[in-house]
Amino acid sequence: MINALTRGELDAAEDLVTIEVRGAGAVGLQLTGTWVGTVSFEGSLDGGTFVAINLVPSNSATAATSATANGAWSGNCGGYSVVRARMSAYTSGTAVVTLQTAGSGGK
Repeated sequence: MINALTRGELDAAEDLVTIEVRGAGAVGLQLTGTWVGTVSFEGSLDGGTFVAINLVPSNSATAATSATANGAWSGNCGGYSVVRARMSAYTSGTAVVTLQTAGSGGK
């Protein structure tokens, strides 16, 4: 799904924001809001079994599989069917997640 866009909020442990990425080569993820926790970046081939995926922050070349602060990340998603942001550890607040696919361009 090239050039798809989705937004959602994470405000509890295990909350998810998911996007279908079939046919896309890259995915971008942006976190905003006021929150304390850990957001994990995950992908799945079959839509049921998820694994950690590497996304690269916009201000670095070092890939990460999670975030504890606002920012923007991108990465390759070719071969996956779904990518999601999961609140793997939650303390407080609301993280606003924006996910967008592209034909190519992931780091």
